[in-house]
Amino acid sequence: MDPGPDARPPLLASHQRVVSDDIGVLHSAVEPLAVGHDLQSRRPDLPLDGMVNGLSVGAVNLVWVRYGGEGVIVETPPTEGEFAMCAPNAPMGVEYRTGTGHDTGQGSSLVLSHDQRMRMTPDPYLGCLVIATTTGRLADHLADHLGEERCPPLRFHSVDGPPAASPSLVERTWRHVCDVLDHAAAGGIHPLAARSLEESLLTALLLGLPHTATASLVEPVRRSPHHLAGLIEDWVQAHHHRPIGVTDMAASAGVGVRQLQVICRDQWGLTPTQLLRGVRLDHARAALVEAGPGPRVISDAAGAAGYLHMSRFSAHYRQRFGETPSQTLSRARTLQGRKPPRQAGGASGAGGGASGAGGPAPRPGGGEPWRGGISRTPGGRARRGV
Repeated sequence: MDPGPDARPPLLASHQRVVSDDIGVLHSAVEPLAVGHDLQSRRPDLPLDGMVNGLSVGAVNLVWVRYGGEGVIVETPPTEGEFAMCAPNAPMGVEYRTGTGHDTGQGSSLVLSHDQRMRMTPDPYLGCLVIATTTGRLADHLADHLGEERCPPLRFHSVDGPPAASPSLVERTWRHVCDVLDHAAAGGIHPLAARSLEESLLTALLLGLPHTATASLVEPVRRSPHHLAGLIEDWVQAHHHRPIGVTDMAASAGVGVRQLQVICRDQWGLTPTQLLRGVRLDHARAALVEAGPGPRVISDAAGAAGYLHMSRFSAHYRQRFGETPSQTLSRARTLQGRKPPRQAGGASGAGGGASGAGGPAPRPGGGEPWRGGISRTPGGRARRGV
C-alpha cells in the first residue's frame, strides 16, 4: 500500500527502536512503552512495513508506531491502574466491548478505557502516538499541584464535563515535547531537561483532559504568605543544578503549584518556570564569563542550564542579557587577556580585577552587574523577560 502524499515525517525519529515487517517484533517494541495489547494483521497474507520510535521521559513513556501494509487491529484489555492516551495522525476506528464505536479525529486525544476492552484500527502509514504512565503518578502530580499530601486514584475515561483548560493544550504539549526530543543532542537528554518535559506532559494531561478530580483544579486558589518568596528564591539558587521542577519548588515552601504561581506572579511578575529558567541562565552566564579555552564551552553551559536546543538557549539568553552567549564568551576572554598578573596577597591589578572576568558579569549597557538569582532593576523590582 502506497503511503500517499499525506504521509508525514515520523515523530520521535531520533529515538528509533525498530523497523520490521514482523508483527511480533513490532508488538515487542511497542508494549514495554505502552500498555498490554494484542495485534492482529488485517491482511495476514501481505507483509507489514512497520516502524516504532519511542523512549521514556521520567515516568512518562512516548511511543510512535506505524504498521504499514494493510494495517492491524489493536485490542487492549482494561487499563485499570495504568494510563494510556492515543493521539492518531489520521482518523482511527474505535470499538468498545459494549459494541459502541466511533472514529477519532486526526490529532484528537483518546484515553484508553480502564474498565472495558477496546479495539482500534490506526492508519497503516500515518501512525499514532501513545503516551503512557500510571494513574498513581498522575495522582501524585495532582497532589503536588494542589499542595495536598495525596489524591485518590484518577479516572479519565467516560468522565462527563469539560477539562480544566483547553483540550488543545494536550496536543500542543506533546508536539512541543516530541520536537524537543527530536532535536536533542546525540549524547542523550540532560536530566534537567527530562524533568521539565515530564512535568509539562503530566500537567497537560491533568489540565487538558477531563477526569474525576477536574473540579479541584478550577477551585479558587488559597493565597499564601508572600514571605515565602525569599525562601523559594534561596531554594532555587541552592538546587538549580539538580533535575528539579515546579513541583519541587512548591514543595520546598510547603505549598501547591497553584499557590507557587500566585507568589511568583505577585512578587516578580514571573511564572515559576521563568524563575527557574532565569536562575539557570544567570549561572550559565557566570560559567561563560569564567570559562577557559575549549570547543564545547557554550554547549556545556546550555546543557547545564537544562537546554537541548542550542537555538532556544541562545534566544532565551539574548532576551535576558541583550547579547548572545558567544558575545559574552568573546568579551570575557578579551578581558581575561587584558587582566594584569595577580600581585602578592592575591589582589589583581589596580581596581581589584576586571568585572566580567574575575567578578560578576557586567550588565549589558552598564548598570549593576548580573549576579546569580533574579535580576533586578535598581528599584528592586524583578526584571521581566526571563
